[in-house]
Amino acid sequence: MQSTESSDRRRQPRIATVAAVALIAIVLAASVATPVVAHAYLSDADPANGEQVETLPENVTLFFSGDGVQVADVTVTGPDGEAVSGDATINPDDTQIVRTPLEAPTESDDTDGMYTVEWEVFADDGHTTSGTFFFSVGDDPLDRDAVLEAYDDEDDADESVPPVETAAKGLLLVALVALIGGPLTAAIAVYPAAGRVGASAQSVDRRLTRLLAGTSVLLLGSVVALGLVQARSVGPLVPGTLLEFAGLPLGQAWLGQLAFAAAVVAVLGAAVAGSFSRRGWLAGTVVGAVGVAGTVSWTSHSATAIGRLQGFAVDLAHIAGAGLWVGGLVVLALVVPPLLRDTSPADRTALAVDTIRRYSVLALAGVTLAGATGLILAAWHVPTLEDLGETVYGTALSAKTLLVLLALGLGGFTRFILLRRLESPTDAGRTGFGGRLFGSSSESGVREDGGQPGRETITTFRRAIILEVGVLVVVLLLSGLLTSAPTAAVAGDDTLGSATIEREGEVDLALMVTPAEGDDGGDQFLVESGEPVVFEVAFIDDHGESVASDRTVRLSAAGPDDTFDVDLEETDDGTYATVQTLPADGDWELRVTGSPDGEFVSEWFDAHASPASDAHEHDHDEHDHDEHDHDGGPDESPSPFVTLLQFGAVVVGVVGTVAVALEATRDRDRSE
Repeated sequence: MQSTESSDRRRQPRIATVAAVALIAIVLAASVATPVVAHAYLSDADPANGEQVETLPENVTLFFSGDGVQVADVTVTGPDGEAVSGDATINPDDTQIVRTPLEAPTESDDTDGMYTVEWEVFADDGHTTSGTFFFSVGDDPLDRDAVLEAYDDEDDADESVPPVETAAKGLLLVALVALIGGPLTAAIAVYPAAGRVGASAQSVDRRLTRLLAGTSVLLLGSVVALGLVQARSVGPLVPGTLLEFAGLPLGQAWLGQLAFAAAVVAVLGAAVAGSFSRRGWLAGTVVGAVGVAGTVSWTSHSATAIGRLQGFAVDLAHIAGAGLWVGGLVVLALVVPPLLRDTSPADRTALAVDTIRRYSVLALAGVTLAGATGLILAAWHVPTLEDLGETVYGTALSAKTLLVLLALGLGGFTRFILLRRLESPTDAGRTGFGGRLFGSSSESGVREDGGQPGRETITTFRRAIILEVGVLVVVLLLSGLLTSAPTAAVAGDDTLGSATIEREGEVDLALMVTPAEGDDGGDQFLVESGEPVVFEVAFIDDHGESVASDRTVRLSAAGPDDTFDVDLEETDDGTYATVQTLPADGDWELRVTGSPDGEFVSEWFDAHASPASDAHEHDHDEHDHDEHDHDGGPDESPSPFVTLLQFGAVVVGVVGTVAVALEATRDRDRSE
């Protein structure tokens, strides 16, 4: 018996050492990465958005950032409203490039006009993204209404979070952490503690196998549901679509998930039937669950956007850390209380204390691993502090963080307050808010059995653990939302809207620019250089009515290396508009002149043009994607917020590792 206990205790420092080495390696590997764009998002095109070309090109080529593309659907509509494109093809050497052939025009075809490109792609991480842009052929100016309509379509692109996929991923994570952490906690904490007091291991086997078997069925169902949802992005749910999906890299990963999940169900089914040894089904469950977690991590935001191995390692470590923490709690909440009831009153406290102490080492290692990797993931996917409140991803991450802190507080209650009360019989009768909350009463004081708490001990223990488990289950469901929603690095990069600056006078003049935004002072337009911009002028009288100009309304622009003058055309709603580009980066001066009601008006406006993205400066003739750059974000130094998150990951990793080592050593010394 003593030899077995010593062996069990020696496992805990080993776990701490392995966790420390893994954590240090992961943090060092992750420290070189900066915020990235997950999903597949259009970064450039040839012809580019708003570009005017002399003749209709043979192909439209789309260049994506973030993830690679597995399925692409691209439709190019000509000036007459008819589709002029063939089937899109994905570059086999670089899946971030999609080419769509255009129908060759005949001699009698008039190809001049505006062309709209509508695209939808199914990315490596299993998410579908879509969008619209336009280009024109010939020298005719772009039509204002058509350009505004194209921008409206771009703004209306569907970025919603799919509810079925979110639920399936959340339940998948719940099942995973239980199947990873549950068997480990049972093997390292529950069985040894039960053996010390002579409790029945068979009763633990019976309850644990049933619990894990039910969880494995949940895992398998979630995997099946997730695969069907992702297959629907390829086409209708018919056998042909499923076969096509199974042939994709993502589909192959799903088949791996399915195989591992089915294996876990089979192992635990055999365990329930009593035809598998305890060591066999405990190990088989953990191996199968880690296999499912590995395939999930291989297709995660981080793996597909950061880099396969780097993102895979961090994501898998995050799931494993959550498993050590949450999975162990599930066992403590649902398996240990019945074991305590079946144990003699004199041994209940010893069993509860020993179980909690052994589990505490695992939980501390799990919290450290999950916390450090969670900060790394946040640093990758949340570029700025503002994104926490401006995006679905950031809001969900904020809520998840608050709930994790609440769960840590509950864990502290169990570890430092409840455990001390269990160890000190003289304190058993003391009650306070925590004691009342978790079911303790003054009636649980010293008894005829030598002061050992009875049913109240079980009630307090169980309620504290169940509440912590409930909070963490919500955290895992929020994690399902995080893996389904566009990351803050993408969602926070909103498309520009419209900005208006007014100049007051005898007749007010309002200049509206689309797409654009105003600066903080509202005195300057911020636009994207090289993008088609709608300039719209309105003259407004004292009654708020539009006033017509008696002379041509003109827009003059002077930039760093270019100038232009253009006459604005009157629109049906009484304004004057033109579509132009500010081709050069830098500050521009805009002058609007007109003569409303015979009164000459001349007003100056400031604008600043900057590139839409500094990350991908594509040369359409020599587009080089050989390096498979998946960063998808600006090539710039990380923000102070990202730096703080990275520093926090290092601090949590170092402090947590030291704490795990000390706790394991202290527990071993106490047992000796």
